[in-house]
Formats: sequence, C-alpha cells, structure tokens
Amino acid sequence: MKSVTLALFSFLISALASAEPSALNLGPRQAPATMTVTSVVIGAEQTHISAEGTMGAYGKVYVTYHLHRDGSATQGSVSGAGRGFIDADTMASGTFRGAWRREGSRIFMTNVVNLSDGSQNLDMIEFDGRDNTISVHAYVLH
Repeated sequence: MKSVTLALFSFLISALASAEPSALNLGPRQAPATMTVTSVVIGAEQTHISAEGTMGAYGKVYVTYHLHRDGSATQGSVSGAGRGFIDADTMASGTFRGAWRREGSRIFMTNVVNLSDGSQNLDMIEFDGRDNTISVHAYVLH
C-alpha cells in the first residue's frame, strides 16, 4: 500500500511540475516574492538551500529546501519546511514535498505545501545560483 501511495504522489508531482498554474485554474495566494539565499550546503546525495525574505501573506519568511538527487545531477525530489512571522503575535509554519529539475545554473522546484492553518499551496520556485535569489510563485490548492 505504501508503494502505491508513493507512486500516486510521484505521479501527481510530475503532472503538476509540467503544468502551468493557469491551465489548472489556480489563483495566486499572493504576489510573487523574491527571497535571498542565505546558505547552500552541497553533499554527495543532497543539497540544502536556506533563504529568507518578505512574502505578502506570510510576512518575514525563513525556509530550507532539501534537494535529493535521483541518481543524476539534473533532477530529483525536494522536501523542507518554512516559518513565516506575520506580526508580533502570529507565526505560520509549513512543510512541503515536491520535485526539482536543473537547467543550467537554475533549479526549478514544484512543491505541494501544507500550512499550519490547514491551507495548501502549490509553489513554483526558481533558484538562480548566479544571482543568489529564489523566486516563489504560490498558488491556492486549498
């Protein structure tokens, strides 16, 4: 049963990764946001990327992406977590899983995000290794 669930999840992520959000009729959760990369830790099987920035719906955000290789240096799975400090009394948290692919110096990630308030996002992310930035486009799933 676990392998069937994993296979279905992998299929869903693959389908979402190749689709445009507009083709899925998904509305934006917020305006696109640009984050600054604060750390990159490269390993043989995983790379960890941390970033921070201000995101409309979530305030000051800190996030870490764990990129797992699938045997090649051009694609794999991604997981991670983030925290957003909305105001002095409110913090949002989220975890995500998805897929990544590399094209030249850019890495593209497609993640399904589960947030602490019960909402879910589809995040389309671009990391540019030359510019030290991450661009996040968050769309409403639930």
